[in-house]
Amino acid sequence: MATASRPCLRALVGDDEAFLAEHWEQRHLLDRGAPGRADDFAALLRSSDLLELVAERGLRSPFFRLVRDGAGLPASGYLRSAGAGHTTVHDLANPGRIAEEIWAGATLVGQALQRTWPPLRDFCAALAGELGHRVQANAYLSPPDAEGFDLHYDTHDVFVLQVEGTKQWSVHAAADHLPHRRRRGAPPPRFGEPVWDGVLEPGDCLYLPRGFGHRARTSGEPSLHLTVGVLALTWRHVLRQLADLLPEQDDALRRALPPGALTDEAPERFDEAWDEFRSLLVEQLATFDPTPVRERLQQDVWSAHPPPGAADELARAVRGAVPGPSDAMVLRHGSLERHEWTEAGVVLVRRDRVVRLPAAAAPLVRRLLAGDPVRADDAAHGLDVDSALVVVRRLFREGLLERAAG
Repeated sequence: MATASRPCLRALVGDDEAFLAEHWEQRHLLDRGAPGRADDFAALLRSSDLLELVAERGLRSPFFRLVRDGAGLPASGYLRSAGAGHTTVHDLANPGRIAEEIWAGATLVGQALQRTWPPLRDFCAALAGELGHRVQANAYLSPPDAEGFDLHYDTHDVFVLQVEGTKQWSVHAAADHLPHRRRRGAPPPRFGEPVWDGVLEPGDCLYLPRGFGHRARTSGEPSLHLTVGVLALTWRHVLRQLADLLPEQDDALRRALPPGALTDEAPERFDEAWDEFRSLLVEQLATFDPTPVRERLQQDVWSAHPPPGAADELARAVRGAVPGPSDAMVLRHGSLERHEWTEAGVVLVRRDRVVRLPAAAAPLVRRLLAGDPVRADDAAHGLDVDSALVVVRRLFREGLLERAAG
C-alpha cells in the first residue's frame, strides 16, 4: 500500500506515521521541531497581522473576542458601530477599548481565522485534505502575566503552534475518552492526572487529543500561539448518513414500527421488532455500496474550505473573456476533486459544485484528464466546433479549465 503524502502534518509533528500510530486520539505529543520552524509558524500569522486584522481591516465579532481569568468579556464593552452603505453594523472592533482590556490582562482571541487570513486558509485546507477532517485555526495573543482560560478541555483535537514569546502549559490526561460536544445541562467536565508541565517556545508544537485538560499562562513577555483544531468526522457521522441512505435502498426500512411496540404492557413486541430490524440491517449493509457515504463526508470537509483559485475564478468572470475556438485549454491544477463515468456521461466534482456533461463530451474530457491541451476547433475530440466550444466554455466558467501556458 502506498504511503500517503502528508507534508502539512509532518511540518507539525515530524514523523507523521509514528504520530498517527502512537498519538492520534490517544496521547499528547510535544515536538520541538527543527531550527527555522519558528519562522514557518510566523509566516502563518504574526501578532502584527492579528492586530491589523482587528484594528484596521474591519474584522467583525465573533471572529475576535477577549478573555481574561477564565471568562469571556462582554462584547458590548469593546465593540463599536459604523455605517456600511445604507446599513449600520454594530460588531466592529473599538481599538481603544480593546487596548484598555489588554492593559488589564485580557487575551485577544482571533477565531476561525482560516476564513479571513490567506496563509491560514491555505494551510488549513491542505491539512484538511491530508487528514480527511475539517480544520480551523484560532490565535491567542496574550500580554505578560496573563491567563486567558481556566483548566478546560476541547471536544476537538488541537495542535498548539507557539509563534512568538513563551507560554507555560499544564496538560492533564482525559478523564472521558474522546468526549462529544458538551450539551447544556451536562455535568461539570472531569480531568485526569497531570501528564506534562512545561514551556512552549517559538517553533514548538503541542498536540492534544480532545478531552485532554489544559491551561496556559504567560510570564514576563507577551505570547502568540495558534491552535489548529481538527473537527473530526466520526463513525457517528457515518451512522447518520446511513440513516438517510439505507431507507432509499429498501422500503422495508421505511415501514412503521409495529403498532403497540412501545407500550409498557407488551415490551416483547419491541424486542421482536428489534430482532427483525437488526437482521434486516445486517443484510442491507452486506450489499450496501459505501461510495455515497464517503462522498457525502468528503463534501462535508470540502464545504468548510474554499476551493483553490476562488478569487481568480471571480476575476475571470469580471473580465468576461471566454475561450475562443483556437484557444488551447487545460485542466486547472487542484480544481477537480474526482470524476465519475456514467451511462449518461461524466460527472465532474469540485469542492463546491457538481458539473454533469453528456456522453458526447467524454472524449474531450478524457483528453483533459490525461493532461492534454484541448481546442474547440480540434476534430480529435469528436465534437463539432460549436458543440466543443459550448463544453469548453462551460468548464471554463465552472473554474475547471485555464488557458495552456505559452
